[in-house]
Amino acid sequence: MKKKHLAVLLLLALAVGSSGCSTKPASSQQAPAAQEAQTQSQAPAIKADSKACSDAALKKYQAGDYAGALTDFDKALSLDANNYEALSNKGVTLAMRGNSTGSKDDVAQGIALIEKALKLAPKDTSSFYNLALAYKIDGQYDKAITYFKNVIAADPSNTWSYYGIATIYGDLGKADEALPYLKQAIDLGGEEVRDAARTQSHFDKIRSNKQFQTIVH
Repeated sequence: MKKKHLAVLLLLALAVGSSGCSTKPASSQQAPAAQEAQTQSQAPAIKADSKACSDAALKKYQAGDYAGALTDFDKALSLDANNYEALSNKGVTLAMRGNSTGSKDDVAQGIALIEKALKLAPKDTSSFYNLALAYKIDGQYDKAITYFKNVIAADPSNTWSYYGIATIYGDLGKADEALPYLKQAIDLGGEEVRDAARTQSHFDKIRSNKQFQTIVH
């Protein structure tokens, strides 16, 4: 899973077109090489035309075009009902839309789709990450932390999963739990992460903590 891609996803989540699909694969969520190979060995192969649609949909999702993304994810799934990437990414798109609109139904449907994707591909690290985001949006913090930790177990250098856990503890005002994860995220991600921590409201409850101030400045 590429750190830059995850940065886009998490910053979208934390900050609260055409139905045709390109035949040229777009940059999409990916697990680390070894983990990806393991995932592929335990998951159904995805049809090429469905994969192309899913990748096109993911680009729209990254751009914040949820309606366009959902249309393309649906087309991908019409071409291959077992496209676990499309299921997972449609799920996180619905959760993100629900986060924007306040629709609990969207969030619940999103969680269900990601869980379905994980039944098809139980080791898919991208789906772990998507489910962590969706659970976080839904306020199921213990489950969100569990899935962020699942990502970290597969990819110990995954900046934005450490940051995701830190934001949850920050929202809860638990500085002692938040700060180790925030420090690890900053050590891995540098100034981009530090800037996010300085400006996002997740850390408002612990902003006066001296250790927090040391870490982010």
